[in-house]
This record gives sequence, structure tokens and C-alpha cells, in this order.
Amino acid sequence: MSYDIARLVDAGKIDEALKAANGLTPERVRTLLFSGAGFMENSGPYGEFLSRWYESLNSPYLRAEAADWFAQAYLTEIADLKNAEFLGAKMATESKREVIKHLADTIDSKDIEDWTTSPEKPISKDQHNHWQKIAQKLKVLLGP
Repeated sequence: MSYDIARLVDAGKIDEALKAANGLTPERVRTLLFSGAGFMENSGPYGEFLSRWYESLNSPYLRAEAADWFAQAYLTEIADLKNAEFLGAKMATESKREVIKHLADTIDSKDIEDWTTSPEKPISKDQHNHWQKIAQKLKVLLGP
């Protein structure tokens, strides 16, 4: 059950903890993961769980939300992990970069353009051009 995430991580049953976390929001996972004091005794399994769970998230939006809930844990609950600050900073920044890239890509795709050619044309050509400029600005922000 999902409320056993911390107990499973404490026991080193990371695969089972990942299954228990499946489908939960990042906020709920954080609440359940740090509900006990096991991370204060041995944060290693918590770091492993967090890394694997985060990598399992496919949506850039969900990954960004997860980073918002967990990146700071590398400065607090699991700060004693090797390279904790670098791991947290990487999570915090890469997740935002992924969202910006995803937005730029979807804005620059047929996703918005299709609305300019639909029968009712809810988006004008001028609006579409404006969205294209936004996509280009986002791409510039990402750099090479």
C-alpha cells in the first residue's frame, strides 16, 4: 500500500516502494516518503528511491512538479548523500529546462497551427504568428 513507502525504503525494498508510489502525486510521495525518521538514520535508500522514481516520470510537467517537491530535500532530509547539492540543483534546473523545451516544441508544432485552419478558425493567423514568436524565444532561452 502507498502509505508503506517509507517502511519499504527503510527495508531496502526500493522496487516495491516504487510500485507503491505509482500513480501518486509528487506531493503525496514526499509526504509518505518522509513521514518517518528512517531517512535520518540511513538516507542512502531514500536517495536511490527518489532518483529512480523521478527518472520513471515521463511527463515533463510531472517531473517539474516532482522537482519542486523534492529538489530541496537534497539540502535538508537527504543532504548527507554524496553530491546531494549537485543532485538537487540538477533536478531543479533540468526539470525546468525540459518544460521549456516541451512548450517550445508543442507551440512550434501543428498543435496550435491546426486551430488556424479549422472551420471556425478560433486562432487567427496573427495569433499563430505570435505563438510562433514565443516558441522561438523559448528556444533561444534554451541555448545550444
